[in-house]
Amino acid sequence: MSEYQYYEFQAIDRPLTPEEQKAVASLSSRVEPHPRRAIFVYHYSDFRGSARELLAEYYDAFFYIANWGTVRLGFRFPKHLVDYDEIQPYFIDDYVTGEVVGDYILVEIRMDNEEGFGWTEGEGYLDQLISLRDDILRRDYRVLYLGWLSALHDEYAYEAEWLEPPVPAGLQKLTPALESFVELFEVDENLVGAAARTSGRTQAKSTKRDFGKAIEGMSVADKDAWLLRLAQNEAHLGLVFQKYLSKSDKPVSSGTGRRTIEELLVLAEEK
Repeated sequence: MSEYQYYEFQAIDRPLTPEEQKAVASLSSRVEPHPRRAIFVYHYSDFRGSARELLAEYYDAFFYIANWGTVRLGFRFPKHLVDYDEIQPYFIDDYVTGEVVGDYILVEIRMDNEEGFGWTEGEGYLDQLISLRDDILRRDYRVLYLGWLSALHDEYAYEAEWLEPPVPAGLQKLTPALESFVELFEVDENLVGAAARTSGRTQAKSTKRDFGKAIEGMSVADKDAWLLRLAQNEAHLGLVFQKYLSKSDKPVSSGTGRRTIEELLVLAEEK
């Protein structure tokens, strides 16, 4: 059986310039310059570049799958939009990792299946998972928690007495993107069910009326400042403005209770 490796990168916040497209295309003769996406497929050779460096320099999302059992999902976030201290508790060596690179935060989730996948194809997976980036920007950390759960298949990745990270709200009902993640990253559904026992309900979203009342209370100077930022096409301005209006101090990940890994595994075994 031949090897199969699939790399895909997507630019979300802004398209690549022609110069940047040429720089990416120079890594492989098979890649056509494109302002929003780059795909590299290998059956015998390997990628000449660094996926991490491409993510840090040009792209906002990255997906990789190899038929020997490795899956990787990476996102890049503007540093001012994500609280690094909030997401750090979900990191677990080699499986859920993050780092600050310049003006960005890079987050990657990895899974290794030692038995491999046999025949597989990578096309379409990133489109299914891309909305998870917006979830994290909205402080919904369910995908990070599920990535942490995925790491528990490796008994060498943790100590039994370690505490779980903060339990996100909404684990009882997953979105289609999260369901795709659970399947692809082989998250034990019994572990998800055990974790969901202390997962609260997601917070109600602010309504149009709520936002209207908040806007009425803004000064003319504040409104003008926001309109100027809108005119300058600032990325994610809608999200930033909603946070400003709601003045929420709590992330969507606001579940209660922290159990040891051993307790979680026992609960999953009972299920």
